Amino acid sequence: MVRLTWKGHARGDQYRKGLSLALEVLRKNDVRYWLADLRGMTAIMRDDERWANEVWFPQLFATGLRRMAIIESNDYFNQTSVERSFTAVNGKLTFEVAWFRSPEKASAWLERDQAKSA
Repeated sequence: MVRLTWKGHARGDQYRKGLSLALEVLRKNDVRYWLADLRGMTAIMRDDERWANEVWFPQLFATGLRRMAIIESNDYFNQTSVERSFTAVNGKLTFEVAWFRSPEKASAWLERDQAKSA
């Protein structure tokens, strides 16, 4: 499982580097589950949002990812950015996505699927 935890505002280069590094780890290790902890993350800039939708997500869809659990941000602007991104890629998702307010529930959802597939 990849767990990516964001803390505060990520400048464009930090945002892209973080997502790219996580994607690389996912590919190299044949990871099937992703826990995205966005609780501390703030707004994503529009250019970075566009990059994620047009460049990063298509690469993610080409992996064997099965499930992504997202722990929602406390920041309204981040929530809006993430929602826009998932709306933009709707219909192209190759894995399940679920939204959570607590890390415990997000982990339990991912672990439940792992137990079934083991």
